[in-house]
Amino acid sequence: MKREVITLDKSDRVVGDRPMHIHRATDPSAKIKEWVCNSPYCEDLSGPHPDDGGAEPIVQGREPWRGGR
Repeated sequence: MKREVITLDKSDRVVGDRPMHIHRATDPSAKIKEWVCNSPYCEDLSGPHPDDGGAEPIVQGREPWRGGR
């Protein structure tokens, strides 16, 4: 099995050491086509990056329904 190395950019949304997944923009005119995230609350991985108008991922430990920001 070959390991894949992923380099993170400033546009990626990774907080802590949870497992990561890749979001892919469906809009061909999006500035950011793919981005890495590790929020455990992502259900749809095909949407715009937050910088392109998409929703900001929820960070574990800062859930809005628990009073986090």
